[in-house]
Amino acid sequence: MLTVKQIHDKNYETVYELTNSKGLKVLTSPFGARLLAIQVPLKEELRDIVAAPKDLALQKELRYFGATIGPVAGRITNSQFTIDGQTYTTETNNNAHTLHSGSNGFDTKDWFAETFEQEGKVGVIYSFTHPDGADGFPGEVQAKVIYTLDEEDNLKMTYEAKTDKATLYNPTCHGYYNLTGSEGNPVNSHLLQVGAEKKATTNPDVTTTGEFTQVAGTKFDFRTLKEIGETTLDDPFVLHHENDYDLTITSPDQAVSMQIKTDADAIILYITGTHEEGTPMKNGTMVARGSIAIEPQGIPGSEKFSQYGSILLRPEETFHSETTYHIAY
Repeated sequence: MLTVKQIHDKNYETVYELTNSKGLKVLTSPFGARLLAIQVPLKEELRDIVAAPKDLALQKELRYFGATIGPVAGRITNSQFTIDGQTYTTETNNNAHTLHSGSNGFDTKDWFAETFEQEGKVGVIYSFTHPDGADGFPGEVQAKVIYTLDEEDNLKMTYEAKTDKATLYNPTCHGYYNLTGSEGNPVNSHLLQVGAEKKATTNPDVTTTGEFTQVAGTKFDFRTLKEIGETTLDDPFVLHHENDYDLTITSPDQAVSMQIKTDADAIILYITGTHEEGTPMKNGTMVARGSIAIEPQGIPGSEKFSQYGSILLRPEETFHSETTYHIAY
């Protein structure tokens, strides 16, 4: 039986729990319209594959784990962009740039939640209004994030938005994952496949250059399923959408796989390192390389480089994007 309910969690306070008849559970939080957990019902355990800080207070301090990022995920180079000849300035919070829309982004907000039950699926709709001019972004933006779970073990995240002025819009779910069920295990032995022949080229400060790098023969070559190993990643992979799934990641024991299909142009992959090491997480203390962030979105830098596509949203348009996470076990 599919169920959706609001519960009170001792660590995360208000939580919305989606469950299907197989026992797969998805937990989300209205703080940052945030993914908290995907609990997979294996024979020997209920394995939680989402990496998250141990409680809400630490979530607020560390911000990005599992959060909806917006209005613009990633870096805005030099904290400026131009629309129709007008230049807008955003908060500088990462070197000389804007990261994840500054210090007051979507991830810091309490979103309004509304649950729903439909034939074959249940979910929760999170909504939030981003005021015109807030953090330097033009337009009052009516944003929605919809989490949906079905009986086929698909978690779908749907993003919708309307604006009353031309603006930039490029949200993502900044989910971090460890398919062993503990952030105390490095992700090196996870198997990864990405449907990408190229990535956006990045500068040392992780801003994009407007160019592309072919992945063949490089450390970024995950065109076939292979171990992550010691590879360090903080990179936008440009998806070709030719495979059944755009990304597949499998646990070292091959008991759980997460297969992602998205209409986004890119998936940013980031492997946590010494910066996150030692953080108290809900399933153990984070080790170096203890999780991988998987962020479907438009290519960072699209506001400056037309060859990367467009993240411009105009009043006559409705933003709509979908990403489905199929959990195989």
